Amino acid sequence: MSDANLPEVATGPFVYDYKAAPNRQITMPKSVPLPGFRAYVAEQEALVIAEEAKWQKQLADFEVAKAKAEAEGKDVPKAPVKAAVKKNDTDMVFPAPTEAKDADLLRLVEMLGEKVEEVFEQAGELTCQVGKDHILEALQLCRKDSQLKFEMLADQTGTHYPAATGFAFSVVYHLTSISRKKRLRLRILVPEGFEPESATQVYPSANWMEREIWDMLGIRFANHPDMVRILCPEDWEGHALRKDYPVVGWGQRDIDFREDRGGMLNRIAMEKAGQLGINLKRPKAE
Repeated sequence: MSDANLPEVATGPFVYDYKAAPNRQITMPKSVPLPGFRAYVAEQEALVIAEEAKWQKQLADFEVAKAKAEAEGKDVPKAPVKAAVKKNDTDMVFPAPTEAKDADLLRLVEMLGEKVEEVFEQAGELTCQVGKDHILEALQLCRKDSQLKFEMLADQTGTHYPAATGFAFSVVYHLTSISRKKRLRLRILVPEGFEPESATQVYPSANWMEREIWDMLGIRFANHPDMVRILCPEDWEGHALRKDYPVVGWGQRDIDFREDRGGMLNRIAMEKAGQLGINLKRPKAE
């Protein structure tokens, strides 16, 4: 590959030298659509419109073929028949999102008002999406409200949506009401660089969860007590769960280890990648 044909260096937290390693080029993956009731309804409406357009094209093509056959004195072709959907009771039913009817979701809408962006139910799960600036208020309501009583933050994680418009990540909070035996998912959508309020102010268990989100996705949380990496070294470049993260690796995977019988290339590569911080020497009994 000549210098003139080398691609431009990708923007982001990484520094690439395509001349030295052209196999590190990144093709940005397409992002899956954000699940939600409104998105599902819009998708179904688009499918209906597309099917109708396809049917109208079949009718138009038939009229053209019919006119041509009549002009040439040939037999008129058969008219198209709209295919009917055959119902099969053995087919799996897709757990489509539905309009919110659960009392907890309606309570959140009542108490938070316009701060709630969307609520829906899907496969028995409850989801409430709130504005990114109001997540702390929503968490406090879920824990302290006498009708909700979600005492535990069971999990907190995020997802990268590189092709999305208006946001880059979703952050979800899985809440559990032990006393009521019920679960709820809160969700916010955040752009690049936005720092949501730390959930540790309501649920102390969010401490390590948010550190992992920062480490893997690069989302910092405001007012977190110790916003440092939890899995990678502090000087590690990039965030491994972003969809623009290079899957080739940082050096050790560029080597054909079948030709590295003694393991020397493997060791050198891992040292350069900074991944031999432990067990470098054989332990000795003191």
